[in-house]
Amino acid sequence: MTGLDKELSVGERENFMHGLLAFTKEHKAAHWLGTLDEFLDKVLPTDPQGIVRTSHQYLWDMIRWTRHDQCDGQLSTGLFADELFGLDESIERVVDYFRAAAAGSEVGRRLLLLLGPPSGGKSTLVILLKRGLEEYSYTNAGALYGIKGCPVHESPLHLIPHILRPSFCETYGVDISGEICPYCRMRLDQEFQENFLKMPVERIFISEAGRSGIGTYAPHDPTTADLADLFGSADLSKVAEFGDEGDPRAWSWSGAVYAASRGMLEMIEILKVKREFLYLLLTLTQEKNVKVSRFPLIYLDETIIAHELGGSGGQARPQSGAPIQRR
Repeated sequence: MTGLDKELSVGERENFMHGLLAFTKEHKAAHWLGTLDEFLDKVLPTDPQGIVRTSHQYLWDMIRWTRHDQCDGQLSTGLFADELFGLDESIERVVDYFRAAAAGSEVGRRLLLLLGPPSGGKSTLVILLKRGLEEYSYTNAGALYGIKGCPVHESPLHLIPHILRPSFCETYGVDISGEICPYCRMRLDQEFQENFLKMPVERIFISEAGRSGIGTYAPHDPTTADLADLFGSADLSKVAEFGDEGDPRAWSWSGAVYAASRGMLEMIEILKVKREFLYLLLTLTQEKNVKVSRFPLIYLDETIIAHELGGSGGQARPQSGAPIQRR
């Protein structure tokens, strides 16, 4: 290696270290923490439309964030450009799904099922969507906020009582969808004496490793899969502590559907799971609710993308439909 080669290598390392430092500072500066009244006063007025986005709208905005014009005037999705080749038609169909779902069409009440042969790019496409969501959540345009300590990272706007939501819409020009989860309902009653304006709110970041905004379900044996992996179950150790299986604090909120709230749920081998799974997923996609024992309906807004590890043969193609349908 010549002296020039060494000098260039040192310069490249320095540039990389500067990039790491800038990345760390940017991500550290993005955090925000306050109460609901501070959130309504300082954060919400800056971008009401962005605050109330659904999971499909958020994914569609993330995809648009990665798009750029090519020299021939066509749009290219940078999210997939360096990893997937020869799948332009299939990728555009996926993009069309999110465009339609974000616009509020009936497509948004269906999951996205990716079908195709092995090594057809299905898993890679889902991985790229997850990585894109993680990075987008650190941008100003992708800022997400949730109730601090909520097991489903729900929107702080769920704290607004229904009787006040019409006036909220007149004030901010946006509608509130969703209900407060049982866990936060209990906290609001016991910790804050119904003073919802004092509930803590924080900026949340999508992280698959941190189980925030991304959930993945991959049964080891689809025939013996346990519903608790998706929807949780009573934690017997906490039942002994709190004395009631119906206490939200005694419930294990570790299911994949809770981790995916506000973001994306990846379902692997969905065509092989038991019928009970499909019924619950159907309710989730159609109504944005799940029902578990001893709790009222739990509101969850998430995009479900399903695929098979082994493939189904034929040309790779995306499908959208209810979970119990195979096309």
